[in-house]
Formats: sequence, structure tokens, C-alpha cells
Amino acid sequence: MPQYEVTGTNIQGKTVRVLVDADNVRGARMKAKGQGLVPLSVVSSEGGSLSAADPSGDSLKNVSIFGGVSTVEISEMTRQLAVLLKAHVPIVESLSAMIDQITKTKMKKILMAIRQAVKEGRGLAEGFAQFPNQFNRVYINMVKAGESSGRLDVVLMRLADFYENQVKQKNKVMGALAYPIIIMIVALGALVLIFVKVIPTITEIFTDMKGTLPLSTRMLIATSAYLQDYIWHLLIGGLAVAMLFERYLKTKAGREWKDRLLMKVPVVGPLVKALAVSSFARTLATLLQSGVPMLTALEIAKNVVNQSVYEEAIEHASTQVSEGRGLAVALFQTKVFPPIMIHMIGVGEKTGELEPMLLNVSENYELQVDTTVNALTSLLSPIMIVGMVIFVGFIMMAILGPIFEMNQFAG
Repeated sequence: MPQYEVTGTNIQGKTVRVLVDADNVRGARMKAKGQGLVPLSVVSSEGGSLSAADPSGDSLKNVSIFGGVSTVEISEMTRQLAVLLKAHVPIVESLSAMIDQITKTKMKKILMAIRQAVKEGRGLAEGFAQFPNQFNRVYINMVKAGESSGRLDVVLMRLADFYENQVKQKNKVMGALAYPIIIMIVALGALVLIFVKVIPTITEIFTDMKGTLPLSTRMLIATSAYLQDYIWHLLIGGLAVAMLFERYLKTKAGREWKDRLLMKVPVVGPLVKALAVSSFARTLATLLQSGVPMLTALEIAKNVVNQSVYEEAIEHASTQVSEGRGLAVALFQTKVFPPIMIHMIGVGEKTGELEPMLLNVSENYELQVDTTVNALTSLLSPIMIVGMVIFVGFIMMAILGPIFEMNQFAG
């Protein structure tokens, strides 16, 4: 019979290792539990860690998932699992059915590992927790709450809705900004090409021209000459500055500076605020509906917001709630959240309908996001067109002005 080395914690909380004889990893874990241990890892006496699943389902190998899986994949997987559980299909059988259906290797390996964890007697949330890069704290805590309440299928369905809403909001914002960004990149590339290749050829006709060239023409020629001589220096220097700036933005001070600056920018500021409020309200509502305690839900929602100003405000509100204050009062004291939101939350607390009210808040601000995105898109397009017309007009006048003068002089 194979021998396994089990590392676990005993009743006193100390980490110990024991050798057990068992047919497989599951048997080794069960024997270790019988000796009063909480298994942390199982290693075959022949070597090799057995802490996540392999395709056979009998031994657990550490699954390495390079990169992540998309939010869409997680949403689809969650909804499929919810449907199967709602139909009273056991968890292991549900996971097996999904593994047979899924074609993408990364998700298949993840589900194999989760299935093996469940086979060994661990909870579904514990199985998902093996992959923190794929399943965040919102996901794991909601699954844990669903298991505790016996409403796992309902909670998983809410999770699928939650992820689908996230994808929808992200695609909406990115889709609206994609067109202006692409146009700006193409326009910048075209302008560089004009200055480096086209203008030098055209301005050669000015070399024999007597008299002083107009200021605009001299500026154009000087800019073109500078770009020809230093284009690679500028590109490399710009890339280096961009990389350093990106590193700075990843620091706490840089992130706070960026977040506060964005909130002050016209049009962009309201969008950032609406996104943060909507994300916070929907996350908190989803967690509370799933049975997650208020303080835990606030801590998780704080991390989901991804905006340092609101993170500080939620942390302050969480402290106030832990001292016995209501959520509406705690949020009001932060001076960050909009009055209408606080009023709606206050009504929800009084009527016992806090979760539905939070969802109403989220939907209201999602509509504001739609409106702001549409306004931003409508504003950017004409600004870019006007800017391009002015710039092209400047170039044309700088080139054509001296040519007209030459023709007049020749005549």
C-alpha cells in the first residue's frame, strides 16, 4: 500500500508531519483527520506534492495556471454550475459534467482541482480559494455564504449576474473610448510621417527663396528638422518616461494622485464617481443578499471599488458601522457619497429593504454612467476633428503662404 506524508495542524495549532498508509490521497487525508490533524498538504513517499487535481481524479497535483481566465468564462461557468445545482445534481457530478463540456484547458484544469477538493471533503469555496488569481474575495465569500445557508444555487446565480454586469459596464466604457483613442493614435502617426517625410521634400523649394520666410513656415521647418534628427531619441525617451510614470502610478502616492486628479476632470470626474458608487452599491447588495456579514461585505466592497478616495471613505464608514452606527449615517460622514444615495440607503435600513435599495442605487448610477459615456464620446469626436482641422490648416498655410508669395514675385 502506498505511503503518504501528511503535513497538518493539530489541536494545539502546531504544524506536524505524519506518515500514513493509504490507497490514495483522499484516504491519506481521512486517516490524518482520524489522528486529529487538519491536513494542509499531502506528499507521496515517492515525492511530489499532491495538493490539486489531475485528470484521473485520484491524486492532486499542483495545477499551474499561467495567466488567468476571462470574466466571461467565469460568469458562464458559474451560471452553468448554478443551473445544475438547482436541478439537484450533486456537486461532484455537476463539476464532472462541466469538465466534460468545457474545451478550454485552463478552466478545465481549475475545475478538476476543485472537483478533487470536494471529493476529499472540503467545501466548494475552499476549492475555489485554491485559485485566488481567478476567483476574488467576492466570489469565494459568496460561495462560502451560499454553502452555509444551503442556498448555493441561488448565490451562484447572483454571482453570474454580478460578473455579467461587470463585463457589460467594462465593455460599455471601453467600447465608447476605443474609437477616439484609435483615431488619436492614427492621427499622431500620420502627423509624425508628414513632419519626417513629406514636409522636408516640400520645403526644399524654399531654400533658394530670397527674403525672410513667414514665422509659421520657419516653425514648421524647424520642427520637421528636429524630428528628423531626434525622432528615435524622442521615442525611446517617451517610452522610458511612460514606464517610469506607470510605475509611479502603481505606488500608493501615485494611485491617490491619479484618482483625485481624475475626479476633478470635467466629464471624466462624474464618470469615475458614478462607476465607483455603482460598483460599491451592487457589490454590497450582492454580498448582503448572499448572507455575508455587513463588516465583511464592506471590506470586500472596498477592494472592488478600485478608487482610492472611495476606498478610504468605505474604510472609515466600516469603522463607524462596527461601533454601532447605521450604514447611511456612516456613509454620510465620509462626505464622498452622493446625498440621494445616502437617503435611499437610510430608507432601506428603516424598512428592512437595504439590499433591494442598494440595487436600485446601483441601477440609477449605471444609467448615469451610460449618459456620461455617451456625452464623453459626443464631446471627444468634434474636439478631435476641430483640432485636426486647425493643425492641418496651420501646415497648409505655412507651406502655401510662401508659394503664393513666390508666384506674385515671379509675376
